[in-house]
Amino acid sequence: MYIKQKRYKILGFFSLVSTTLLWGTSFAFIKLSVGLINPLTYTFTRTTLASLILLPIILYRVLARGIDYKSLWYGFIVGLTYSTGLALQGAGTAYIEPSMSAFITGLATIHVHLYSALIKKKYSRLDLAALVSAIIGLYVLTTPSGGLGLGGVLIFAGSIMWALQIILISRYGYSSIVEFLFGTFIASVLYGQPSLLAGLNLTLEAWIYISYLAIACSIGATLFQVLGQRYISESTAAIVFLLEPVFATIFSILIGIEYITMYKVVGGGLILLSLYISTIAELKSHSEKRSK
Repeated sequence: MYIKQKRYKILGFFSLVSTTLLWGTSFAFIKLSVGLINPLTYTFTRTTLASLILLPIILYRVLARGIDYKSLWYGFIVGLTYSTGLALQGAGTAYIEPSMSAFITGLATIHVHLYSALIKKKYSRLDLAALVSAIIGLYVLTTPSGGLGLGGVLIFAGSIMWALQIILISRYGYSSIVEFLFGTFIASVLYGQPSLLAGLNLTLEAWIYISYLAIACSIGATLFQVLGQRYISESTAAIVFLLEPVFATIFSILIGIEYITMYKVVGGGLILLSLYISTIAELKSHSEKRSK
């Protein structure tokens, strides 16, 4: 049983890394999207498209055997934080440098660790060491510049929403996966009316960006996140998610937007070190539970 559970944890880690890899490609496409349309339209279109892609599966389930409405409701609750985080991030990204956006978004890790330490009372020195290494690495990697301003405030509020999403997925992630995902994305209807008033005149270029974000960074990434957090604690998951700016940097280097520097190497190395420490803490916690 122990070996089986350990394998599940390893699969959970790989699943969360896959989530982070997909998220890492999103920064450039979000920046391009909000340069063409307003943030509310971006949020509404991205999440609505994700819902429409899942709709045939939901309809099939309704006709075949019915759907799990409780999972749908749990997903909707998570979707409120997800959609709000998307809107705040999209709005903030329009007023701030991508490096500062990446750093502030990563602060969601601190919020999650505070929850684990103060609310759940499940926190160790290894968790703290992983957090410190991760935040320092994130700062060195992103070298945030350009000041905060309105964009910084919006993205910081978004980071709180991201933290709530991580915490809620750990709580409700054992729900039926399809209904949970569908509920997560249909929460975007709250942004429908403002978006319609703002206008939905999307160019072909905007549709290309948003289609990628909906399929890969919404459906794909959220699927991997839910599956991964079934076996990995929220504090460890938050550390894994800090690989997002690492992948974002690698992606930017590959397409020629950024170049390799010592800061990026050192910062990425510290984040990888934090992931290693967090992995040890996760396995140690699991071993202690088993021995009791």
